Amino acid sequence: MKKKFLLVSTVSTTLNFFGGQINFLNKTFDVELVSSPDDMLYGIGEREGVNVHPVKMVREISLFKDLKSLFQLIVLFKKLKPHVVHGNTPKGGLLSMTASWVARVPHRIYYVHGLRYEGDTGLKRKILKNIERISCYLATDIISVSHGVKENMAKDNITNKTPHIIGNGSANGINPNEFSRENIEHDDLRKKYSISETDLLFGYVGRLVGDKGINELISVFSALNQTHKHIKILLVGWYEDLLDPLEDHIKQEIINNENIIAVGGQNDVRPFLNIMDVFVFPSYREGFGVSIMEAAAMDLPIICSNISGCNEIVLDGHNGKLVTPKSLTELTNTMEHFINNPDTITKMKAVTRSYVLEKYKQETVWKEALKTYSNICLPLK
Repeated sequence: MKKKFLLVSTVSTTLNFFGGQINFLNKTFDVELVSSPDDMLYGIGEREGVNVHPVKMVREISLFKDLKSLFQLIVLFKKLKPHVVHGNTPKGGLLSMTASWVARVPHRIYYVHGLRYEGDTGLKRKILKNIERISCYLATDIISVSHGVKENMAKDNITNKTPHIIGNGSANGINPNEFSRENIEHDDLRKKYSISETDLLFGYVGRLVGDKGINELISVFSALNQTHKHIKILLVGWYEDLLDPLEDHIKQEIINNENIIAVGGQNDVRPFLNIMDVFVFPSYREGFGVSIMEAAAMDLPIICSNISGCNEIVLDGHNGKLVTPKSLTELTNTMEHFINNPDTITKMKAVTRSYVLEKYKQETVWKEALKTYSNICLPLK
């Protein structure tokens, strides 16, 4: 009989980080999903062929709502009697590790996708750090999404346990067939958005928020665009005005500059990656840069911050360039180098896909994940 394996997340969007892997693991474990109720949760469950359990959880700190969620999780875990509870995201990790500890679940895995406190200061940073420490303390095992996150956890004294890393890192790896220029329909998006063949198109995919470096990116692009009229930038993603809004003048620049093309969030980012020339990702902090990995698999040279979760995907000077986060000077010089040296783009395009697939091919990541979970949770035969 297969051991019950509960995958828990505050919001169902995070469960998509394990797309396909859920079904793969379900062949060995009895995988079931726990997250806040919405259509996506039920859609993921149907797609992966597993049961789902809706439990309302909120991302922000809310004592009453959090206690209610905790109680519901304890009741659910005692009812289902799982062999494994796999917690994800800071809030989902804290609630699921606490509830599974109370319910005496034998294997409590906290998966650290990133360190949320790295983007905050003062009291909030201390609170978020302690949340990580509690989740790690209550977990029997910890998995880090990248080597950089593991190193930062040790540096910040988050836990005295040694986190596992699956393969070379990443939650789900990259599907080489899905992220391939050869398998993308050519809808002539450049023509749709008035991007000529002679234009150099920079691109970004992700949330349009401050800690992704969007304020700096737009400032640098707008300045460069004054002298380099043939450059444009494509922004694929949504604003989060409540959590981390952009500066007002930056948002107005995005709206008013005809060379800045903001297309909002997209269900399929691949056609947009397909028309870009250079991918730019100047984030302040990352657990693992999934969008960088996807862009690299689509043959794109990368400009990104020299931070954990990014500098493991980009080898400086080989498949991209690393810049200091928040440095307008470095970002300007690097983007201008690509503008003035198209041969650099050509050389990097020739190697970036093979480099990322060698490290993060999805099939390999899934096999390594199964090996890790089996070593943690299943008795040796």
